[in-house]
Amino acid sequence: MSIEKHILKLGLLAIASLLMVTTGFAQSIHFNYTNGTNASYNLQDVQKITFDADVMNMHLLGGSIYSWNVSSIGYYEYNESSVNIEEWLHQANAWDVAVYPNPTSTLLNVQFNLPKEDKILVALYDVQGKLVLEKSLGNSNAGEHKEMLDLTHLPNGAYVCRISGQQHSITKKVFKQ
Repeated sequence: MSIEKHILKLGLLAIASLLMVTTGFAQSIHFNYTNGTNASYNLQDVQKITFDADVMNMHLLGGSIYSWNVSSIGYYEYNESSVNIEEWLHQANAWDVAVYPNPTSTLLNVQFNLPKEDKILVALYDVQGKLVLEKSLGNSNAGEHKEMLDLTHLPNGAYVCRISGQQHSITKKVFKQ
C-alpha cells in the first residue's frame, strides 16, 4: 500500500472513530473522488465504517452499504456542528426517553418528553442496521408522548430503537424474547 493510501486510510479510520464517539456533534462527511465526482453523507445515518484491505465500506442505518477503493477518494472533509457538548447533552437529556417493558415479547412502549415542537420518527433497526419497523409521528407538540410499537411479527433478538427529530436523535437498545 502506498504511503498516500495509508495516510488516507488512517484519516478515514479517525473519522470512523469520531463517528462512534461524537455522533451527536458531527453533521456530515464529504468525499471528492479522483474521477471528479463527489458525495456527502449525514452522519446520523451512518452506522459504521469498516475497511477490507484498500476498500472502505460505509454502513448506513437503513442497511445500505457503500464501498470505495480508498485510492478513488481524492479528498474528504469532516464537518462538526457548532453546538457545544453541554448544550447538546442538556437538549438530549430533556427528551427523557424510556422504552419498556424491556425485554418484551409483544408490545413496546416508547415514552419521551419533547422540550419543543418537532417532527418525530420512531424506528427500529436489527443488529445489522436494517430498518425493520418505522412509525412517523409527524409534527408533535412539546410535552410528554407515549407510543406503542407492535413487535409480535419480529423474530427474537436485539434491536435498536431510534427516536429522531429534525436536529436530535436518541437510541435505546431493545430486546425481544
